[in-house]
Amino acid sequence: MNANALALFPLLIAFLMFPLAAKLVLRFAPVSWRPALFAVVNIALALSLAGVAASKGVRLKEVRTFLPIGAGFCLLYLGLVGLQYLNLVVGRRRSGAWAWIGVAYPLVLLALLKYVPSHWNPLQHLLGRFPDKVVPEFFLGLSYMAFRLSHMVYEVRNGIAAWPSIWEFLSFAFFVPTFSIGPINPFSRFQKSLAEGMPGGVAGPALLRIAVGAAKYLLVANLFNQLSWHGLLFDGHPHKLIDMVVASLAYCVFLYGNFSGYCDMAIGVSALLGISVMENFNDPFLARNIQEFWNRWHITLSTYMRDMMFTPLSKSLVRRFGPKMANHCIALSIFAVFVVVGVWHGAGWNFFLFGVWNGIGLVACHYYSAFLKRRLSKQAWAAYHSNRWIHAVGVVVTFVYFSAGLALVANNLPQLGTIFQMV
Repeated sequence: MNANALALFPLLIAFLMFPLAAKLVLRFAPVSWRPALFAVVNIALALSLAGVAASKGVRLKEVRTFLPIGAGFCLLYLGLVGLQYLNLVVGRRRSGAWAWIGVAYPLVLLALLKYVPSHWNPLQHLLGRFPDKVVPEFFLGLSYMAFRLSHMVYEVRNGIAAWPSIWEFLSFAFFVPTFSIGPINPFSRFQKSLAEGMPGGVAGPALLRIAVGAAKYLLVANLFNQLSWHGLLFDGHPHKLIDMVVASLAYCVFLYGNFSGYCDMAIGVSALLGISVMENFNDPFLARNIQEFWNRWHITLSTYMRDMMFTPLSKSLVRRFGPKMANHCIALSIFAVFVVVGVWHGAGWNFFLFGVWNGIGLVACHYYSAFLKRRLSKQAWAAYHSNRWIHAVGVVVTFVYFSAGLALVANNLPQLGTIFQMV
């Protein structure tokens, strides 16, 4: 199969096959059967996406050998996710630490499957005939799955969402549009959409959203990828410093087009089915500082980290050290959150350093804002925020700072060393 066709196949599954199958189920299946059939459609197509992703690089003559291995890992994926529902049931019946095991389980599972070295992973021996494959390749979307399922426990325990049926749980866990790269949609939003049924009159805006997303994902992202780190610099020729600057800025626009474009398509396809998915981007390149930027970029990740880590950690630190140390407690919590955000993006020191880079920027922004609030009157503070020149400088500095940090996402440390040797 042509490589470009294979690259487009996941898009056909997620944004053509899935909405057609799901629409048929939600509109024409008997009411009593709809939850189960909708869950089956999501599971089947989500695991198909995982199988396609895992098969990348497998030669045609190896497909027959690879199929049972891939099928086995898909069943394992389903079983491991299914255990989370058991955790919910057990947590409902027990109090104390047992009640929170459902929060910890998806995160522990993510750590074991994504970050444990291959030679320590007991599942790696199943891939003996495919030595170039590693276990994490068979668990597409696990990072997003872990956060969605742990946040679901938080919502159910706090009364934000009702207790899920097994079919609601499985449909949410494997919901195809958000399965691979998000957004990290809250369960309460998903559950409410299913309960309200399919509204009418949304096809036009939803289709427009899909078209805009496809343009960003297929055109804008590919165009700027040609000018990014690997597209511009890894050609074996010497480069000037300006090429690094271009690659840095272009990679940021590429990532935005790729990620936000996919999210636009996911939100549009979901809207066709009457399912509301939380927005993940809100003009992030107009942010005046790095704190505002992260409130506009990957919004669902920021929301998750606020609910699950920042708020409980900062409150705990303030209780421990007292209100006088609140500013420092908040700064420490911000830094810790973004170290975790960096590691969540991937295994490797480059991702850890990406988290540190953003953590430093946000802590500096926090202390700078606190300094200004102490020194300026309310009128001066309002004037500062309304000044267009200050805003413009802030937007440029924020974009450059974030783009520079993305060098750690685009390249591992040896690749960065190679780049710096070129210039």
